[in-house]
Amino acid sequence: MTSPRWTLVLALLTLAGCSRGGGERPLTPVEDRLVKIAKAYANANIQLKRAPKDIAEIRPYFDAAGDDVTRSPNDGEEFVILWGVEYGKLPPKREDPYTVAAYEKRGAGGKRYVLRIPTQIVLMTDEELAQAVFPPGYQPPQ
Repeated sequence: MTSPRWTLVLALLTLAGCSRGGGERPLTPVEDRLVKIAKAYANANIQLKRAPKDIAEIRPYFDAAGDDVTRSPNDGEEFVILWGVEYGKLPPKREDPYTVAAYEKRGAGGKRYVLRIPTQIVLMTDEELAQAVFPPGYQPPQ
């Protein structure tokens, strides 16, 4: 059975894109790739009936794309994806309802794009990422 939280994540991603703050604008290439990762992760989670454990388990859920969806065009690095997390089962935190799901390894200009579930992509400094909510078993980058 699909968890209500994953259903909400997929619905919001499909209908409105990710919350980026500040009104409607086209997705940046990084945001577009993070949305694709979020959709693939959610679809794999639903089909597998468990959280995907690696890139091989979400790759079949990417739309046919000519670019490398798992690599950030900003820093040229693979996105850091937090594997094996059942985001649909995590209780939201009162102080911050969003949980980090993926982020740019280095980013650019002192900031990196961060995908947080449910459906938010934000630019964060290292200090902001260090204060973000991570799923159990994961820590902010050092």
